[in-house]
Amino acid sequence: MAIRLLPFRDYDEHEVVNLFKSAGNLDDFIDLSSATKRSTKQGDAGVFVKVSAGSLSDESNSWDPIDVTTNPSSLLGKTDYPHVGRNTYPQASLSVEPVDAASDPCLGVTLRQTVARDELGENLLYNPVKKDELYGVLPGEAVPVLSRGLVTLTDDAIVGASVGDRLVPHLNGRASGVAGSSVGATDNVIGTVIASGYRNDAVNNGTNVFGKAGLMVSGSYFIVKLDAA
Repeated sequence: MAIRLLPFRDYDEHEVVNLFKSAGNLDDFIDLSSATKRSTKQGDAGVFVKVSAGSLSDESNSWDPIDVTTNPSSLLGKTDYPHVGRNTYPQASLSVEPVDAASDPCLGVTLRQTVARDELGENLLYNPVKKDELYGVLPGEAVPVLSRGLVTLTDDAIVGASVGDRLVPHLNGRASGVAGSSVGATDNVIGTVIASGYRNDAVNNGTNVFGKAGLMVSGSYFIVKLDAA
């Protein structure tokens, strides 16, 4: 699913970075109307990320923190009709991408999903209330990245971990657990697993203890003391 991050969390807003969009093309992000795009490594919430574009200027270019020259055409539509006022689609200039190796310089974990369309295929650019209800940001918008604090993550975000393990970056924006004595010299330790559990919302023929339909989600989860900065 597109959200690897569970509700229980405890952190200071000063530990959240709001400067970077998630890197990728429009097809890399969440489209809830497509069975193959309800979860993507660029679009999910709970993805461990590193900086992929962090330069605002160099000898030949000077960029603002906000870019209004590059528009995802399938979201905003055609913008260059003659004799019509200009339409722009503001985007963050800086970007992050999923980590892929234990030595990667991880900035933190994404707190929202990057989502383009809802389950009906409707463009969320024109429905900001539903976008917020989905706890999402649009492609190109800055995605909040938490560097330090307590978070709860599913086993879609963390692999091979036990309580007490150190966490290091892993493939496809995930983290893996490593016993303290096995941490390599080049491994980037970004946190510690302090508790774990198992959830099964599909028991009792798909209903929970209140007789209501569950989320139909099963698997391990981990409470992590994150310290990526």
